[in-house]
Amino acid sequence: MDLFIHYTKLPEGKELPDVVEELNEVLDGNGMVCGGEDGNPVSRLDLDLEDETINPKYAQMAVKSYLQKAKFPEDTKVEFGCMEIGIYE
Repeated sequence: MDLFIHYTKLPEGKELPDVVEELNEVLDGNGMVCGGEDGNPVSRLDLDLEDETINPKYAQMAVKSYLQKAKFPEDTKVEFGCMEIGIYE
């Protein structure tokens, strides 16, 4: 199952490889960053949730929590099952 992060810019002091590494740690073997797209004005990170036996809602909550703590901009959204949700909603 896929989860997408749509963002306009990375948090101050973070590079893309840092974010990818930290997201992979958050997913803790139950998924991983598998790609993305460098767009203008919106970029995307693609995450693959590997373990179908785990409720994907937990991964979504963990990713949203990470994005909030990392201080991603307010216009950052998580897309899951064709539905986009703001990370601060």
